[in-house]
Amino acid sequence: MRGKIDKLRRWANIWLSQFKVLKMENARPLNTDNNAVVLIKMDAIGDFIIWLDSAAEYRRIYNGKKLTLVCNSVCEDIAKHVQLFDEIISVNSRKFEADNKYKETILNQVRNMNFDILLQTEFSRTLDMDILACNIPASKKIAFVADDSRMNLSRYITFKKIKKRLDAVYDLLIPSGKKRMMELERNAEFVRGLGYEFQAGFSELPRLKNISNDIVPQAQYVVIFPGGSAKKKMWPIGRYAQIGEYIVNEKNTDIYLCGSKNEEYLYDDFMKCVSDSSVRARIHNYFGKTSLLELAEVIRNAKLLISNDTSGIHFAAAVDTKGICLYGEFDYGRFLPYKCERDCSQHNPIIICSAGMDCAGCSGKGGITKECRKNLSKTGRYLCIDNIQINQVTDSITELMAL
Repeated sequence: MRGKIDKLRRWANIWLSQFKVLKMENARPLNTDNNAVVLIKMDAIGDFIIWLDSAAEYRRIYNGKKLTLVCNSVCEDIAKHVQLFDEIISVNSRKFEADNKYKETILNQVRNMNFDILLQTEFSRTLDMDILACNIPASKKIAFVADDSRMNLSRYITFKKIKKRLDAVYDLLIPSGKKRMMELERNAEFVRGLGYEFQAGFSELPRLKNISNDIVPQAQYVVIFPGGSAKKKMWPIGRYAQIGEYIVNEKNTDIYLCGSKNEEYLYDDFMKCVSDSSVRARIHNYFGKTSLLELAEVIRNAKLLISNDTSGIHFAAAVDTKGICLYGEFDYGRFLPYKCERDCSQHNPIIICSAGMDCAGCSGKGGITKECRKNLSKTGRYLCIDNIQINQVTDSITELMAL
């Protein structure tokens, strides 16, 4: 109940924040002769990892300039690790949305900075991303033409007059390309909109040095991410348990269950579905046992990763590990399947297991079907998630583990 109240407060604050926009002044630098660029990228972990491919290109484009990143605090360690940025400003995005005192503290911090160029690189830019851009002094501010779909709820519920005011913050709005475009391609479209030649490919996450031998398992193993940002996007845990039994029995390989600490209940749920004690002994609980960067190395050294639509699959792509994603089709094509513009044929494959339903891409259409709403009410999951079959996954496992 407390969580629902906090969520309602957060959304109420987001909605009320739009009325402050009319009073804001678009910050410009006092010193126009500076040599600094600021990037705003407030996404969560998976989207941020996808964006690292373009981030490396910004480092090349603005070589010799000071490059500052404003990012979601959950991505700070990754941002530091890739060593592309000279300065990182970490913002707790949830707190920024819900806590006005915290928001003002961050805005006061950035108002004292000066930049030549500001790049708001997010297609689905939210109200708060634009508020940040408005308060950061820069001579030239550039963003995408905004995503006004209902999937970008913060923007969707904003009044038209406020949207126009937010768009006016920017000196240039780059056309965002086709309506349905994979995020790698979309990010590359922004770079090209700045006037540079660039083709999208897999992001690359550098190895973590001096990692403890206690963190990365020594024997052959498969990583499974059974969690997700919402239950409606999560394949049933009982089916994951059947997949685990198949891997242990048929492939003679251990299983490491990974995710955040607050998803640890999934380990217990998984184990309740496994009755064979010899199989249970080869299933290991890694929920919340590593840092993000350590987790990347666990995935890098795995034979295979299997996951829902969550950060795990994007970590696999960035460390060149074979991956299988059990993917609902509500937003099919945007974040998965991966689509590269440059030659990535030598990269390990990321396979998508989906239901192949006619209503795929419903987030960009008229919403979910009557049958899907009924399934959500009954199971808490999208119908396209429930309709992914176990044999699809086992067939993909056999294919990838043979490579």
